[in-house]
Amino acid sequence: PYGMKGKGKGKGLRGFSNDTKVWIGGLPANSTSTDLNKALKAHMETAGGKCLFAEVGKSGNGGAAFKTKEEQTAAIAALNGSTFQGSVIQVDVWTKKES
Repeated sequence: PYGMKGKGKGKGLRGFSNDTKVWIGGLPANSTSTDLNKALKAHMETAGGKCLFAEVGKSGNGGAAFKTKEEQTAAIAALNGSTFQGSVIQVDVWTKKES
């Protein structure tokens, strides 16, 4: 399938608009794996939206990208304070670091 070129492969979260991304905190630190990313993506989809990409970072923070801004907003409302892999997570809007 050559049609998948440029569809977020390799770019990670940078390839998505900030309007459709969420920041996730409180994830298990030092536990990055493809399986964990898949589990996080599935957890994000329990809010009813289409999660396009989810990633757990080494610091216990992560992010996920949704198809639309509405899905992003719904995910924040539904999943902030939810439990993922035994940890209570924070889900919030994705913001650029302000100085």
